[in-house]
Amino acid sequence: VLRHQVGPATLTSLVGSPSHLVVLQHGLSGTASDLKCLADELAAGGATVHLAASSEGQTTDGIAAGGRRLAEEIRGLVASSPGLTDLSLVGNSLGGLYVRYAATELLSEDGLSVAGLRPATFATIGCPHLGVRKFTFVPVPDWLQPAASVLVGRTGEELMLQDKGQLLLEMTRQDSRYMRALMAFQSRILFANLWGDFMVPLGTAAIEPEFGAGMGDEASAIALAKRPEMEILDRDVLNRRRDGIAMRLVVNCREAVPAIGAEAAMASGLHSCSWTKHFIGFHATG
Repeated sequence: VLRHQVGPATLTSLVGSPSHLVVLQHGLSGTASDLKCLADELAAGGATVHLAASSEGQTTDGIAAGGRRLAEEIRGLVASSPGLTDLSLVGNSLGGLYVRYAATELLSEDGLSVAGLRPATFATIGCPHLGVRKFTFVPVPDWLQPAASVLVGRTGEELMLQDKGQLLLEMTRQDSRYMRALMAFQSRILFANLWGDFMVPLGTAAIEPEFGAGMGDEASAIALAKRPEMEILDRDVLNRRRDGIAMRLVVNCREAVPAIGAEAAMASGLHSCSWTKHFIGFHATG
């Protein structure tokens, strides 16, 4: 996804003049260099691209901690780079939650700017928007879910919705500052793997709560393709003959409605703003 599918062809709003800052945030246990190929492609299009590095080696201390570090990194970057006018944020995996949190930290009181810049495009790549409690690759029984904190600390607690404040749920509440920050961007784009993503299965990456464990993603992909509003871009990808972007779905703003279950409630909140969803397929995975 990072090298061949997420570039100027699908993130055209990210490229332009050097006054447009694009910040790329890596994911769990990642490093800034994880996104170098994407950074090079976007920089070639003319944007000023920054590979965030403030959370390298410390991605287990929770979403808020990572988001605050990123916000401080962006503040410093903007302060030292006069002439910037626009800001786009791209988060890979856990990095997608970091950029959502950071945008909230950087949102102006009037809701019109982020870090003092015009908010342009917000994009995530394989981000666990709905956590992973119901979206592990194979179902995990309730009694075993607290073990996530042993493996990945507070981050694991939050992704499993085991934290006392249920931060992920709060970040999708329609009247929250988190959603105001997300809505401030001119466009929101997400990329989700149709199958074979052991860390962030289709349902949570695509904000589709009806899909569950990743082992069922191929069946979920078939169900998605049958939706009347789905735009099929490449049937060869959908039929696993080659790699690429198989489908695209434009989701317009919906009024948040009462939902049963935390995952459905988070999806309802996130869908109160519009999204363009891109569905990626790799023929050799899954």
